[in-house]
Amino acid sequence: MVDATLEQERFDAAQALAVAGNGPAFLPPFMASQLGTMGIELELMVLDRLTYDLMPAAPDILRLLDMQSKKWVATPEITTSMLEVATSILNGYEGAAAEIEEIRASVQRAAFQVGAAMSGGGAHPFQKWNEQRIYPKERYRESAKKYGYLAKMFTVFGMHVHIGIPNADEAIRICAWLTQRAPLFIALSANWPCWQGEDSGFCSARSNVVGAFPMSGTLPSHIRTWRHFEEHFAHLAGHGIVNSIKDFYWDVRPKPEYGTIELRVLDTPLHPAYAAALACYARELCVEVAETEGQWPLDDSRELYAWNRFNAAKDGVEANWIDPSTGVARPVRLVVLDDLERLARRTTDPGFSQACQMIEEIMRGGGQARWLRSHIDSGAGMNDLSRVASEMFEHPLPGPMPAAAAPAAGQPIAGVRA
Repeated sequence: MVDATLEQERFDAAQALAVAGNGPAFLPPFMASQLGTMGIELELMVLDRLTYDLMPAAPDILRLLDMQSKKWVATPEITTSMLEVATSILNGYEGAAAEIEEIRASVQRAAFQVGAAMSGGGAHPFQKWNEQRIYPKERYRESAKKYGYLAKMFTVFGMHVHIGIPNADEAIRICAWLTQRAPLFIALSANWPCWQGEDSGFCSARSNVVGAFPMSGTLPSHIRTWRHFEEHFAHLAGHGIVNSIKDFYWDVRPKPEYGTIELRVLDTPLHPAYAAALACYARELCVEVAETEGQWPLDDSRELYAWNRFNAAKDGVEANWIDPSTGVARPVRLVVLDDLERLARRTTDPGFSQACQMIEEIMRGGGQARWLRSHIDSGAGMNDLSRVASEMFEHPLPGPMPAAAAPAAGQPIAGVRA
């Protein structure tokens, strides 16, 4: 037991040095975990309570959260107006929903104490990338040196889902399967159409930012085993391209130190409660695939994936999705409903029916991005969008998304910043 602990400490130290860029490239061994366990990470906006612009108050909020005894964790992100929270290991919807509500309430209280507000959403509507401050942490300073202005442009806010996988080779196979369906999660979570003060024409403005990084994309199709992945990592590390698993910005990637695969494509939901439902959908898909031992996706066309991804980011839940297995294009909404119905018949999670209801609520009325656009159509400015998103975050549970009311005659709109 002592030897195992020392070995883990050595792995952790090597990983920390590699991530910070202060040591040799390091890929830890895959630590097997129980199939279907899951964890959720949310990147949250820190806002000024008066202007609803981004506010560099994450360090102050983190200091308050660090004083609390909790099973979840809060950590910095690349700029000081971002905050990441991560759940403990979860086993189903009810536990996930309860812990995420605890996180929401705790973060909200801490933010209020420092004069800030919190918000979900994939991107801030009017922030300027050049005004952002890199968080004073060695890894982020190195990222700023390596990626230049892209590091500050990466002030976008995503949700990541970790799914427990029992062995390394299965992690690669299930990663390939989940990647094919990743555009469905882009569509479901797409919630922020505005970028740099303008309507981007996309339901998820965030989704286009990640593609600028050289290691973005998907797991290469020739990788079929963990050994293949180790060889791929060693090849790239030999050229100085990667130093740790964190240098891969793939839409779905293995996370060996956790024994998981990580779905990384989602916008942070406007309300954290949606996160529990979306994570459970991903979890059930992975458990289902695990039962089809040895089977691989029939079509690994990168062009088809890129097209599905583009459509999902552009049109959200109103997009079409081309099934790689059949070549048939269908509305995302119908594909998701079919998935949920099939998964509900085989799940062992007693709360999954609640997750399904939540996802159906997300899709109703055209999705979260359509709800925000309805405020623009009613005369709201960019500050107003930021405000209504923050107000949604403040409530314990979301009800049906209300229609945006037009401003009363003579009523000023909160300081519009173009």
